[in-house]
Amino acid sequence: MILSIETSKRKFQHDKKVVSVLLSLAIIFSAAGFAVYAEDKNMIFVSPSGNDNSSGTIDAPLATLSAAKEKAKNFDGEVTVYFREGTYTIENTVNFYADDKSDVVYKAYRNEKVMFTSGSPYTGFDECTVNGVRAFKKDIGKGADFNILFNEQTTLSRTRYPESGYFYVNDVSDDDIQPGDDKNDQYHTGFLGMYIDNSNFFDFKNMEDVEIKLLHFWKDETLLIKSYDKESGHIAFNKTSTMRINKNDRFFLQNVFETLNKPGQWYLDKTEGVLYVIPNESDTPENYTVWGSTTETMISVDGVDGISFENILFRANGFFYLPKREFTQAAYDVKYCISYKNEKNFHIKKSQYRDIAACSVFLGSNVRNASVESCLFNNIGAQAVYVHGENIDINDPNVTKNITISNNLISEYGRTYFNAVAILVIHANSVDITHNEIHDGYYTAISVGWVWGYSHNVCYNNRICDNLIYNIGQGWLSDMGGIYMLGNQPNTVISGNVIHNVSADPEEGGYGGWGIYLDEGSSYMLVEKNLVYSCGSDSYHLHYGSYNTLRNNIFALSGESQLRIVTAPTRCTPDDGGQKTVDLYNNIILTDQKTCVLSYMHNTSTMDERNNTYWDLSFGEELYASKETNINRSLSIKTAIRNGFIHSPIIADPMFRDAASFDFELSPDSPAIAAGFEPWDYSNAGTLSETTIGLSAEGGNTAYNANSAHVPMTPAKEQKRFLAEIINAIYFFFKNLFGSIC
Repeated sequence: MILSIETSKRKFQHDKKVVSVLLSLAIIFSAAGFAVYAEDKNMIFVSPSGNDNSSGTIDAPLATLSAAKEKAKNFDGEVTVYFREGTYTIENTVNFYADDKSDVVYKAYRNEKVMFTSGSPYTGFDECTVNGVRAFKKDIGKGADFNILFNEQTTLSRTRYPESGYFYVNDVSDDDIQPGDDKNDQYHTGFLGMYIDNSNFFDFKNMEDVEIKLLHFWKDETLLIKSYDKESGHIAFNKTSTMRINKNDRFFLQNVFETLNKPGQWYLDKTEGVLYVIPNESDTPENYTVWGSTTETMISVDGVDGISFENILFRANGFFYLPKREFTQAAYDVKYCISYKNEKNFHIKKSQYRDIAACSVFLGSNVRNASVESCLFNNIGAQAVYVHGENIDINDPNVTKNITISNNLISEYGRTYFNAVAILVIHANSVDITHNEIHDGYYTAISVGWVWGYSHNVCYNNRICDNLIYNIGQGWLSDMGGIYMLGNQPNTVISGNVIHNVSADPEEGGYGGWGIYLDEGSSYMLVEKNLVYSCGSDSYHLHYGSYNTLRNNIFALSGESQLRIVTAPTRCTPDDGGQKTVDLYNNIILTDQKTCVLSYMHNTSTMDERNNTYWDLSFGEELYASKETNINRSLSIKTAIRNGFIHSPIIADPMFRDAASFDFELSPDSPAIAAGFEPWDYSNAGTLSETTIGLSAEGGNTAYNANSAHVPMTPAKEQKRFLAEIINAIYFFFKNLFGSIC
């Protein structure tokens, strides 16, 4: 360990004081951690080979989470429940209520690999042939129903028809409109059926088991087939759609027996109760095991404080589609793997959530002083973290508040519900969303607020800072943002984020692929020191609001414009339109043959614009702005200045190191810096570990990469890593020396 420290000192000769401080902190932290661990007498042990009638000691462990929960009631003070390595199957929801023991941490013992799952194993398959390929089948009983199947390595794929691309709605009829709905409502009219091109359909095996995945604007939904008329091509649904269906809307089918033909695919014949799987070449019926999950919520906590989980892998909970017309925007009403409400003073830390069918972590009403930190979320059906309080008085003691969501890696979310948001916050305040890396979702990455317009909003004092967000949308839906906000949110800060490659559905004109999106009524927010680039629509979009400040941001190289600021005479401000919409200064706006500012404002005085740097990589100072929503009706930047639309601009090359290759390091001689722009270290965005940064983007765009050859790791970032290395070394030193105590 001494050698390691000396090596690090030599590495940081330029900053010995920092190294000394870091070392001191590491020793203090490790010593404190050792003291706590050594004094922890309230311990319960659980093992897959244990017995729930045992004492719960390390030599006589319990077998289940439920038994440990009951055993904890025998202790006073804080309790730690240690799980030994192995898999723990949760067949029914484990509920924590007010009469359970508070202040209990449930965690893996000594970093052993511990998995909680709700899956039921299926073995004893028979070999058969399906659609001309080798398959396995098993009779699991009529009435069996689940939507997720997995093996030891991964979640298996449901069949899809067509295997790629989409079908398109052939026509709709007023006769299918839900009685009572307004047929002229573009978005909220419900339909009970639609017409399709009957050449795409045939006599599917068990038509009633086939699922229709319908995509429209900002939502998707799943509908089952109630009936199908071959002659007319009319499909009747089992429930009403949540949005209007239009001609040429996209859809595809799932759970189609006839397309079962590739390894890793599965099909459930619900009518006959038979499960079909296409195995890999090396699989045999004798050695083949898969798990099907029917438990929606593994753990529910309601009314007992301090129930925390650490270093647990949660894998594969089930889900069921709602049998009624549901409100599906942002996957608002899905179920969750682990749920909290009426709970305070707890954490979820260093855990993994993989192959989760719907939402992973739900923090509901009256949740306070909670954190979700240093977790990994991958292949998530809906949200990774969903916070949902109540829109009550901000001084009400039941307000959901003081929540930290930090240092998490979230990838491949929204796999079941495409419109899910990776981190969704509804009706909560004092929420810190910091240092997360979020990528590969079909809709918005971070969304805060659930009030459209200027009505009462319990959201305020929220921080969305230093997150790395990329490859969002991917052309599936529309009207989304890397960061999406709604309503009045005083003292809310959006800062230090890096956002790129947000793209909407191209068949909707690419509408709504925005980097930072302040939607209806978003007000009193500070947006500063964000790097946003290569988005399909605009880097920044404000859809009416008041008293927002945009300063010291880089908005660059997005598809329509870099700034879209929209107001309407009737919705500009809470009163008569006399309030300021946005204060825009000291930003860098870099474009390339695109409009730099796209704004539709009934009164230009509502935008205070000054000291921004504008440049076009292709045309230089031949820039264009617009006061119309139609970007083809553009003004030259000089005309915009004469008309009072743009004030005191700096029209000059900001002198990035290589903006065309998405390297936005500024030269010290930049005219933007001379005009007041303050550079910041954008490599601090993302997780605090070094293992998740630098993934490559798709579509020909180079991803932001803090560790690339042309962007060296910054001293700040390197110091964080150095501290982590020291703490880790000291931890394992004490662990190896005194491990017998635990």
